[in-house]
Amino acid sequence: MTLRQWLLLVATAASFASSILINKVLIGQLPPLTLAAARVLLAAPIAFAVLVALGRALPRTRAALRTCVIASLGVIVIPYCTLAFGQRTIPGGLSGILYSMMPLFTLLAAHLLLHDERLGPRKLLGILVGIAGVTVVIGPSLLGGLGDHAIAELVTLCGPLAYAVGMVFMRRSPPVDPVVLTATMFLSGACILTPIALVVEQPWHLQADAALGGWLLVMAVVGTIMPAALNYVLVQRVGATRASVSMFLMPMIAVLFGTVFLGERLGLNALAGMALILCGSVIVNGAAAVRRSDAEPAPGGTAASAR
Repeated sequence: MTLRQWLLLVATAASFASSILINKVLIGQLPPLTLAAARVLLAAPIAFAVLVALGRALPRTRAALRTCVIASLGVIVIPYCTLAFGQRTIPGGLSGILYSMMPLFTLLAAHLLLHDERLGPRKLLGILVGIAGVTVVIGPSLLGGLGDHAIAELVTLCGPLAYAVGMVFMRRSPPVDPVVLTATMFLSGACILTPIALVVEQPWHLQADAALGGWLLVMAVVGTIMPAALNYVLVQRVGATRASVSMFLMPMIAVLFGTVFLGERLGLNALAGMALILCGSVIVNGAAAVRRSDAEPAPGGTAASAR
């Protein structure tokens, strides 16, 4: 990979980590459902504007629309809500560590839901190492009883799990143009979350100011649209396997952001658990890289290296 590609990869990881940081800042000012709804409401017009600018249109078939709506539940609605609920109690850096399980959850969901995706010994080992890492992270909280901290950690884990199932569902469904899919998912998420937030939390009673509006706009652009856009460009430039390295960097950057900007201090168990989760991801990614290098010939006729 070139220096420019590495910089793009780091920027993608940092943008994902920034969404966790900004979400943590905003959860102190907004209730969770309102925060999730506001995030989607502000991002949806931007995604729709990109759709129009590129000359695309919203889905015209019932099958494509159903794919977008159901995918929105797994990729947007549930993750945004569970992240907000969890961050009322746990640090932002810890949220990033738990979200790093998403690639491993995706492999597990693919094994269970797709007939052509089976876990070999190496992938299974990687998932088990990742689960061991999660156990190290949340184990002390669970040993202390099912208190607020343990519940928040378990709720947060539902986010990457739902995201993984949503991604696998999209693979099982008829293909939809990525730009159309993204815009329709955000619009669907806004239609789902907004009435729920209005009924449950009645946000019109909240005290809002210009600073809050500014943070929400930053969340919509920097923490929501930008990660999706950068990840799309990254996959186009370096391929899906190498692009997945951004998810290895994301939790470390999230911990760094939480420490520098929010003064968070995580326990040794959280850092040890993060190391195990990253090891599990490396084991799995190594298996994928070996398979890809065997399958894809290089221009010179030899197997392409996937380092």
